[in-house]
Amino acid sequence: MDTVSTSLRPAASPVRIWLRRGLFTLLALAAGAYLTAAAYMALNQRSFLYRPAPGWIAPADHGLPQAERLEIRATDGTLLTGWFIPPKRPDALTYLYFHGNANGLQRRATRFGLMTSTGDGLLAMSYRGYGGSEGQPTEANLHADAALILTELGKRVPADRIVLFGESLGSGVALNLARQRPVRGVMLDSPYLSVMARGQAAYPWLPVSWLLVDQFRSDLWIREVTVPVLILHGTEDDLIPLSDSEALAALGRPGLVTRKLYPGQRHVVPLDRGPWPDMSEFLAPLR
Repeated sequence: MDTVSTSLRPAASPVRIWLRRGLFTLLALAAGAYLTAAAYMALNQRSFLYRPAPGWIAPADHGLPQAERLEIRATDGTLLTGWFIPPKRPDALTYLYFHGNANGLQRRATRFGLMTSTGDGLLAMSYRGYGGSEGQPTEANLHADAALILTELGKRVPADRIVLFGESLGSGVALNLARQRPVRGVMLDSPYLSVMARGQAAYPWLPVSWLLVDQFRSDLWIREVTVPVLILHGTEDDLIPLSDSEALAALGRPGLVTRKLYPGQRHVVPLDRGPWPDMSEFLAPLR
């Protein structure tokens, strides 16, 4: 008779079973917490990007009695409102200003006054959800509205007299528009490389490229801009690092991008603390 040998595996100890179950539980809890956080960020991402100030503010209440209220009806029926200061001379330039993500036009009133002090014109429309404009801001809406606003402004001044000015969030709006439509030049104040790049830096633990809807890819758009571009950036900007504007400038067409830095200045540099002379020098050959 053949002898059959058997070997019995020793039963796992209660401690080992408890540790294994505890590890699985911890991993499940960690995965659940991560997915919950990712879902929250994905669902609420626009509340982090846009900080609307919905109430209409009259420009005369902020030292700009020469500014007019301008209303434009978007293609989907949404009412957009803004401030318009007509140019004082036929050969003057007119700024089309795209503001940042927080507060209304009144926060920019001082710079609007300086920008138009030499007789140039300015149009600054509030994004959807801001400053009396209806609707909700999204990247697609901002780009579509910007194209419509430029068309409406073109009925008042020639395209070769229009200079786009993008402040912070608005820098992406200005660049996307400039690569598609003829304008005289572009100015960018505290610009980012892209909102996606900023999101990846702020939330390295999230798959931002998968979750982010409004990516504002200025890094892709600036290479298609064929008019002069001026970049303004404060060295102490705690929202957009200097490396963003440096990389953005390097991506532009050779000879078309000028970048100016302002020591000690933070995000969105007051124009009377350095940028105004540089802006005037930049615009001189465009006039």
